[in-house]
Amino acid sequence: MRRKTPPVRSLADVAMGRAWTIEETQPDDRKALFEAYLAAARLGKMEAMTNVGLHFLYGDGVRRDPKRSRMWTEKAAALGDDVAAFNLGLAYYFGRGVRKNKGLAEAWYRLAAARGFAVAEGNLVDILFASPEAHQLKEAVRIYRKYARQGDPVATYNLGLAYEQGKGVRKSLKRANAYYETSAKGGYADAQLALGYNYSNGVGLPTDAMRAFGWFRLAAKQGSAKASFNLGLMFANGEGVPVSKARAMRHFREAANLGHVRAARWLRKLEKA
Repeated sequence: MRRKTPPVRSLADVAMGRAWTIEETQPDDRKALFEAYLAAARLGKMEAMTNVGLHFLYGDGVRRDPKRSRMWTEKAAALGDDVAAFNLGLAYYFGRGVRKNKGLAEAWYRLAAARGFAVAEGNLVDILFASPEAHQLKEAVRIYRKYARQGDPVATYNLGLAYEQGKGVRKSLKRANAYYETSAKGGYADAQLALGYNYSNGVGLPTDAMRAFGWFRLAAKQGSAKASFNLGLMFANGEGVPVSKARAMRHFREAANLGHVRAARWLRKLEKA
Protein backbone atom coordinates (compact mmCIF):
# COMPACT_ATOMS: atom_id res chain seq x y z
CA MET A 1 0.00 0.00 0.00
CA ARG A 2 1.33 3.40 -0.93
CA ARG A 3 1.79 5.83 1.95
CA LYS A 4 -0.30 8.92 1.49
CA THR A 5 1.71 12.11 1.34
CA PRO A 6 0.60 14.49 4.10
CA PRO A 7 -0.67 17.85 2.87
CA VAL A 8 2.01 20.50 2.70
CA ARG A 9 1.36 23.40 5.03
CA SER A 10 2.83 26.76 4.18
CA LEU A 11 4.74 28.84 6.71
CA ALA A 12 1.76 31.22 6.72
CA ASP A 13 -0.59 28.36 7.63
CA VAL A 14 1.72 27.24 10.42
CA ALA A 15 1.92 30.78 11.80
CA MET A 16 -1.84 31.15 11.67
CA GLY A 17 -2.28 27.80 13.38
CA ARG A 18 -0.01 28.95 16.18
CA ALA A 19 -2.09 32.10 16.61
CA TRP A 20 -5.31 30.09 16.79
CA THR A 21 -3.73 27.77 19.35
CA ILE A 22 -2.80 30.73 21.56
CA GLU A 23 -6.31 32.16 21.08
CA GLU A 24 -7.78 28.90 22.40
CA THR A 25 -5.28 27.94 25.11
CA GLN A 26 -3.76 31.25 26.28
CA PRO A 27 -6.41 33.90 25.60
CA ASP A 28 -5.12 36.13 28.40
CA ASP A 29 -1.62 36.40 26.91
CA ARG A 30 -2.53 39.29 24.61
CA LYS A 31 1.06 40.15 23.70
CA ALA A 32 1.82 36.60 22.55
CA LEU A 33 -1.43 36.51 20.61
CA PHE A 34 -0.67 39.79 18.87
CA GLU A 35 2.83 38.67 17.96
CA ALA A 36 1.50 35.40 16.56
CA TYR A 37 -1.08 37.17 14.41
CA LEU A 38 1.55 39.67 13.29
CA ALA A 39 3.87 36.85 12.19
CA ALA A 40 1.03 35.28 10.18
CA ALA A 41 0.05 38.65 8.72
CA ARG A 42 3.61 39.31 7.55
CA LEU A 43 3.50 35.96 5.78
CA GLY A 44 0.38 37.03 3.92
CA LYS A 45 -2.53 35.58 5.92
CA MET A 46 -5.50 37.81 5.26
CA GLU A 47 -7.43 36.94 8.44
CA ALA A 48 -4.35 37.66 10.53
CA MET A 49 -4.02 41.11 8.94
CA THR A 50 -7.57 41.94 10.01
CA ASN A 51 -6.86 40.84 13.57
CA VAL A 52 -3.57 42.74 13.70
CA GLY A 53 -5.50 45.84 12.65
CA LEU A 54 -7.83 45.39 15.61
CA HIS A 55 -4.94 44.83 18.02
CA PHE A 56 -3.32 48.09 16.90
CA LEU A 57 -6.64 49.94 17.01
CA TYR A 58 -7.45 49.04 20.62
CA GLY A 59 -3.91 48.69 21.98
CA ASP A 60 -4.55 45.00 22.63
CA GLY A 61 -1.22 43.37 23.45
CA VAL A 62 0.66 46.18 21.70
CA ARG A 63 0.89 49.96 21.92
CA ARG A 64 -2.12 51.56 20.26
CA ASP A 65 -1.30 52.76 16.75
CA PRO A 66 -4.28 53.88 14.60
CA LYS A 67 -2.06 54.41 11.55
CA ARG A 68 -0.76 50.85 11.58
CA SER A 69 -4.26 49.62 12.35
CA ARG A 70 -5.58 51.23 9.18
CA MET A 71 -2.61 49.98 7.15
CA TRP A 72 -3.13 46.32 8.08
CA THR A 73 -6.91 46.52 7.78
CA GLU A 74 -6.65 48.07 4.32
CA LYS A 75 -4.23 45.31 3.29
CA ALA A 76 -6.73 42.68 4.37
CA ALA A 77 -9.59 44.48 2.62
CA ALA A 78 -7.54 44.70 -0.57
CA LEU A 79 -7.11 40.93 -0.45
CA GLY A 80 -10.88 40.49 -0.29
CA ASP A 81 -11.66 40.24 3.43
CA ASP A 82 -15.28 41.27 4.05
CA VAL A 83 -14.71 41.73 7.80
CA ALA A 84 -11.80 44.10 7.17
CA ALA A 85 -13.96 46.16 4.81
CA PHE A 86 -16.67 46.29 7.47
CA ASN A 87 -14.15 47.34 10.13
CA LEU A 88 -13.00 50.20 7.89
CA GLY A 89 -16.63 51.26 7.55
CA LEU A 90 -16.92 51.33 11.34
CA ALA A 91 -13.66 53.25 11.64
CA TYR A 92 -14.74 56.02 9.27
CA TYR A 93 -18.29 56.19 10.63
CA PHE A 94 -17.29 56.51 14.28
CA GLY A 95 -13.88 58.12 13.80
CA ARG A 96 -11.96 55.21 15.28
CA GLY A 97 -8.35 55.99 14.50
CA VAL A 98 -9.34 58.11 11.50
CA ARG A 99 -11.25 61.31 10.87
CA LYS A 100 -15.00 60.71 10.57
CA ASN A 101 -16.09 60.45 6.96
CA LYS A 102 -19.58 59.09 6.21
CA GLY A 103 -18.83 58.95 2.50
CA LEU A 104 -15.92 56.56 3.06
CA ALA A 105 -17.91 54.65 5.69
CA GLU A 106 -20.67 54.15 3.13
CA ALA A 107 -18.19 52.96 0.50
CA TRP A 108 -16.59 50.40 2.82
CA TYR A 109 -19.95 49.16 4.09
CA ARG A 110 -21.07 48.70 0.48
CA LEU A 111 -17.97 46.68 -0.31
CA ALA A 112 -18.39 44.50 2.78
CA ALA A 113 -22.06 43.92 1.93
CA ALA A 114 -21.20 43.08 -1.67
CA ARG A 115 -18.77 40.47 -0.34
CA GLY A 116 -21.55 38.85 1.65
CA PHE A 117 -21.14 40.39 5.11
CA ALA A 118 -24.83 40.88 5.95
CA VAL A 119 -24.31 43.08 9.01
CA ALA A 120 -22.68 45.71 6.80
CA GLU A 121 -25.91 46.27 4.89
CA GLY A 122 -27.66 47.09 8.17
CA ASN A 123 -25.05 49.76 8.89
CA LEU A 124 -25.21 51.03 5.33
CA VAL A 125 -28.98 51.50 5.42
CA ASP A 126 -28.71 53.66 8.55
CA ILE A 127 -26.44 56.05 6.63
CA LEU A 128 -28.76 56.08 3.63
CA PHE A 129 -31.90 56.72 5.70
CA ALA A 130 -30.26 59.73 7.37
CA SER A 131 -29.33 61.23 3.99
CA PRO A 132 -31.12 64.25 2.50
CA GLU A 133 -30.68 62.76 -0.99
CA ALA A 134 -33.87 61.31 -2.49
CA HIS A 135 -32.09 58.44 -4.31
CA GLN A 136 -30.40 57.32 -1.10
CA LEU A 137 -33.68 57.43 0.82
CA LYS A 138 -35.31 55.28 -1.85
CA GLU A 139 -32.44 52.81 -1.64
CA ALA A 140 -32.83 52.69 2.14
CA VAL A 141 -36.53 51.91 1.77
CA ARG A 142 -35.74 49.09 -0.67
CA ILE A 143 -33.34 47.56 1.84
CA TYR A 144 -35.79 47.94 4.73
CA ARG A 145 -38.53 46.38 2.62
CA LYS A 146 -36.31 43.39 1.81
CA TYR A 147 -35.63 42.66 5.47
CA ALA A 148 -39.21 43.43 6.50
CA ARG A 149 -40.39 40.69 4.12
CA GLN A 150 -38.05 38.35 5.97
CA GLY A 151 -39.78 39.21 9.26
CA ASP A 152 -37.17 41.58 10.71
CA PRO A 153 -39.08 43.75 13.24
CA VAL A 154 -36.48 46.54 13.23
CA ALA A 155 -36.57 46.91 9.44
CA THR A 156 -40.37 46.75 9.57
CA TYR A 157 -40.44 49.57 12.12
CA ASN A 158 -38.09 51.67 10.00
CA LEU A 159 -40.29 51.09 6.99
CA GLY A 160 -43.19 52.43 9.05
CA LEU A 161 -41.07 55.43 9.99
CA ALA A 162 -40.35 56.06 6.31
CA TYR A 163 -44.07 56.12 5.52
CA GLU A 164 -44.88 58.31 8.51
CA GLN A 165 -42.22 60.86 7.58
CA GLY A 166 -42.51 60.51 3.80
CA LYS A 167 -38.83 59.59 3.45
CA GLY A 168 -38.16 57.69 0.22
CA VAL A 169 -41.87 56.97 -0.20
CA ARG A 170 -45.11 58.92 -0.43
CA LYS A 171 -46.30 59.73 3.10
CA SER A 172 -49.02 57.38 4.35
CA LEU A 173 -50.01 57.20 8.01
CA LYS A 174 -52.19 54.17 7.26
CA ARG A 175 -49.21 52.20 5.94
CA ALA A 176 -46.96 53.55 8.68
CA ASN A 177 -49.24 52.26 11.42
CA ALA A 178 -49.69 48.93 9.66
CA TYR A 179 -45.93 48.41 9.64
CA TYR A 180 -45.65 49.63 13.24
CA GLU A 181 -48.25 47.08 14.31
CA THR A 182 -46.46 44.23 12.54
CA SER A 183 -43.19 45.25 14.17
CA ALA A 184 -44.83 45.77 17.57
CA LYS A 185 -46.38 42.30 17.45
CA GLY A 186 -42.88 41.04 16.69
CA GLY A 187 -41.80 42.49 20.04
CA TYR A 188 -39.94 45.63 18.95
CA ALA A 189 -40.25 48.24 21.71
CA ASP A 190 -39.85 51.32 19.50
CA ALA A 191 -42.78 50.15 17.35
CA GLN A 192 -44.88 49.54 20.45
CA LEU A 193 -44.03 53.04 21.64
CA ALA A 194 -44.93 54.52 18.23
CA LEU A 195 -48.29 52.77 18.20
CA GLY A 196 -48.99 53.90 21.75
CA TYR A 197 -48.22 57.48 20.80
CA ASN A 198 -50.31 57.35 17.63
CA TYR A 199 -53.33 55.85 19.42
CA SER A 200 -52.95 58.38 22.21
CA ASN A 201 -52.79 61.33 19.83
CA GLY A 202 -54.94 60.11 16.94
CA VAL A 203 -52.08 60.06 14.44
CA GLY A 204 -53.52 58.12 11.53
CA LEU A 205 -55.59 56.08 13.99
CA PRO A 206 -58.76 56.69 16.01
CA THR A 207 -57.87 58.05 19.43
CA ASP A 208 -57.96 55.09 21.83
CA ALA A 209 -56.45 55.59 25.26
CA MET A 210 -56.79 51.96 26.30
CA ARG A 211 -54.95 50.68 23.23
CA ALA A 212 -52.32 53.36 23.78
CA PHE A 213 -51.95 52.20 27.37
CA GLY A 214 -51.54 48.59 26.29
CA TRP A 215 -48.77 49.36 23.79
CA PHE A 216 -46.99 51.72 26.21
CA ARG A 217 -47.06 49.04 28.87
CA LEU A 218 -45.47 46.46 26.55
CA ALA A 219 -42.72 48.89 25.57
CA ALA A 220 -42.13 49.89 29.19
CA LYS A 221 -41.63 46.24 30.16
CA GLN A 222 -38.75 46.18 27.69
CA GLY A 223 -37.10 49.17 29.33
CA SER A 224 -38.41 52.04 27.22
CA ALA A 225 -38.04 55.22 29.27
CA LYS A 226 -40.41 57.12 26.97
CA ALA A 227 -43.09 54.47 27.39
CA SER A 228 -42.78 54.56 31.19
CA PHE A 229 -43.02 58.36 31.06
CA ASN A 230 -46.19 58.19 28.97
CA LEU A 231 -47.73 55.70 31.38
CA GLY A 232 -46.92 58.12 34.18
CA LEU A 233 -48.68 60.91 32.31
CA MET A 234 -51.74 58.75 31.76
CA PHE A 235 -52.05 57.96 35.46
CA ALA A 236 -51.28 61.54 36.47
CA ASN A 237 -53.93 62.99 34.15
CA GLY A 238 -56.47 60.16 34.16
CA GLU A 239 -56.18 59.50 30.43
CA GLY A 240 -58.05 56.25 29.85
CA VAL A 241 -57.19 55.06 33.37
CA PRO A 242 -58.22 56.24 36.85
CA VAL A 243 -56.05 59.01 38.27
CA SER A 244 -53.42 57.45 40.52
CA LYS A 245 -50.63 59.48 42.03
CA ALA A 246 -48.88 56.35 43.31
CA ARG A 247 -48.87 54.63 39.92
CA ALA A 248 -47.90 57.82 38.15
CA MET A 249 -44.93 58.23 40.49
CA ARG A 250 -43.91 54.60 39.98
CA HIS A 251 -43.79 54.98 36.22
CA PHE A 252 -42.11 58.38 36.37
CA ARG A 253 -39.50 56.90 38.70
CA GLU A 254 -38.86 54.04 36.26
CA ALA A 255 -38.38 56.52 33.42
CA ALA A 256 -36.23 58.87 35.52
CA ASN A 257 -33.96 55.98 36.52
CA LEU A 258 -33.44 55.39 32.80
CA GLY A 259 -32.38 59.00 32.29
CA HIS A 260 -35.67 60.59 31.20
CA VAL A 261 -35.36 64.26 32.26
CA ARG A 262 -39.05 65.22 32.03
CA ALA A 263 -40.01 62.19 34.09
CA ALA A 264 -37.65 63.32 36.83
CA ARG A 265 -39.30 66.74 36.83
CA TRP A 266 -42.77 65.23 37.08
CA LEU A 267 -41.60 62.97 39.88
CA ARG A 268 -40.30 65.95 41.89
CA LYS A 269 -43.54 67.80 41.23
CA LEU A 270 -45.69 64.94 42.50
CA GLU A 271 -43.46 64.36 45.53
CA LYS A 272 -44.05 67.98 46.59
CA ALA A 273 -47.80 67.84 45.96
